[in-house]
Amino acid sequence: MKKLFLFLSLAIALGACRTAKVGKTSQDEVAVTFLHLNDVYEISPLDNGKVGGMARVATVRQELLKENPNTITVLSGDFLSPSVTGTLRYEGKGIKGRQMVDAMNAAGVDWVCFGNHEFDLDEKDLQERINESKFNWLNTNASEKINGKLEPFGKIVNGTKIPFPKTKIFTFKNAKGEDIKMGMFGVVLPSNPKDYVFYDDFFEAAKKAYAELKPQCDFVVGLTHINKVDDITLAGMLPEATLIMGGHDHENMKEKIGNVIMAKADANAKTAYIHRIVYNKATRKAEVKSELRKIDNTIPDNPEAAIVVKKWEDIADASFKAIGIDKNEVIADLKEPLDGHEATVRNQQCPMGSMIAKAMTTATPEATDCAFFNGGSIRIDDVVSGKITQLDVLRILPFGGKVIAIKMRGRLLERILETGLKNKGSGGYLQWDKITYDEAKKEWKINGKQLDVNQEYKVVTSDFLLTGKERNLDFFVKTNPDIISVSDSFPDGDVRNDIRKAVISFLKKN
Repeated sequence: MKKLFLFLSLAIALGACRTAKVGKTSQDEVAVTFLHLNDVYEISPLDNGKVGGMARVATVRQELLKENPNTITVLSGDFLSPSVTGTLRYEGKGIKGRQMVDAMNAAGVDWVCFGNHEFDLDEKDLQERINESKFNWLNTNASEKINGKLEPFGKIVNGTKIPFPKTKIFTFKNAKGEDIKMGMFGVVLPSNPKDYVFYDDFFEAAKKAYAELKPQCDFVVGLTHINKVDDITLAGMLPEATLIMGGHDHENMKEKIGNVIMAKADANAKTAYIHRIVYNKATRKAEVKSELRKIDNTIPDNPEAAIVVKKWEDIADASFKAIGIDKNEVIADLKEPLDGHEATVRNQQCPMGSMIAKAMTTATPEATDCAFFNGGSIRIDDVVSGKITQLDVLRILPFGGKVIAIKMRGRLLERILETGLKNKGSGGYLQWDKITYDEAKKEWKINGKQLDVNQEYKVVTSDFLLTGKERNLDFFVKTNPDIISVSDSFPDGDVRNDIRKAVISFLKKN
C-alpha cells in the first residue's frame, strides 16, 4: 500500500510538472515567453569567444519560438553606446551604434526601451539609428524637445514620423478562443541630460501607465532602465504587476517584491533571462518562471545573424589597422584583475584608474607632478583579468583622446580635485596618479607634498577634460586665468596622441 501511495504521488507530481510547461497549458491558460536582454554593447562574443554574441542570442530566440510562438524578445535599454566599434568610421561617417541596430535586426529583437546611453548620441544620429531599426520602441517617460515643444520620439517611415507608444497591449487567445490581454510600459532614468531630451519622473510615469493598462489588461509587465533600488521601489508601488524586466545594472539578479518578479541579466548578453508566464483566465492568476540562460560557446551561431556580425567585425578590423591597432595582440598577463565596473570607477580610487593615470604620467617625458582623468571615460563596465589584448584596452577607453600636459596654479588644481570628489557617482569623478587625499584633515598631497595653492604644478590630463564639458568642471578650459601653459601638440607616432596607445605602451613595459 505504501509503495502504491508513493507511485501515485510521483505520478501526480510529474503530471503537474508537465502541465506547468509551455505548450501543456489548460483550456483556460495562455503561455507567454520573454527572452530578456539588457545593456548590450558588443555584437561579438567576449572572453576569447567564450561568452555573449548576438548570433547566439538569435539561436536561443529561434529555440524559444519553436517551444512557444508567443515569444517576445526584449532589450531593456543601453545598446547604441558605448562601444569600440561605435567610435569608428565607416562610409565617411561615424558608426555610432549602426552595427548594434543591424545585429539586433538580424537577431530578431522585438521590443526595446531607451537606456541612458542611447542619449550619448546627438539628436540626428539617434534618429538615424531609430529609422534603421526593425524592432519596436516603447517609451513611457522621455520626450523629444523640438523647437521648444515636447513631442514623442518616433520612427520616420516614408517621410512620416510615427510616435513611439507610451504603453502597449498584446492580445493572445487561450484554447477556448478567449482573448487574454497583456500590457507593457517602458521607462528610463534621467541620468543623461541632453538639450533635446525631457524626462518625466519615471515613478509617476510608470504608475500612470499601469493605472491606464490594468483596467484593459489581464496582467501587466514593465521594461525598465533604472537602478536596482528604484526597480525594487517601483515594484512596491505596483504590487499587482507581474514582471519587471530591468536594465542599467550589469550583473544578473532576480528579486521577488511581494508578488512582483524583478530581474536583470548580465551585460553584453553574457546571460539572458527567459521568463515563462502562464496566465489562467479562470483564476485570473499569472505564474512566472524565470530561467537565467548562459549565452556561451555551447550555443551555435544563427547563420543569418552571424553574417551580419562578421560584416561589422571586418569593418572594425579595417578601421583598427588604419589607426595602427592590432586588436588580437596580447600585451600583458595581469597578476591581479582590474575592476572597470561603472560603480567602481565613478565612486572610488581603483587599480584600473590608477593604471591608466600612471600610463599617462609615463607617456609624458618631462617631469610631472600628478595626473588625473575622468572615471567616466572608462566604459568597459566589466572586470579585465589574465591575458589582456589591445582590443581590451580599446574596450576600456573606447573614445580615446590625447594625453596633454598643463602648467597651472595650485588653487586651480585644488578646485578641480575638490570638484572631482563632489562628482562621486558620476562620470566626472576623477581617477589619479601621484595624488592622495586625507579625508579626516581635508588635505591634498601632490607627489607626497601638501598641495600649495600658490605653487605652480605640471599636471597631465585628458584633452576632453580641458573642454569644460565634464560635470561641474565648466571652469576647466584653456582661457582659465590660472592656466599658465598647455602642451597638446605632438609628432606623429607619439603615444600621447591617443591615451589608448599610451596605456598599451605602459602595459607592454610593465
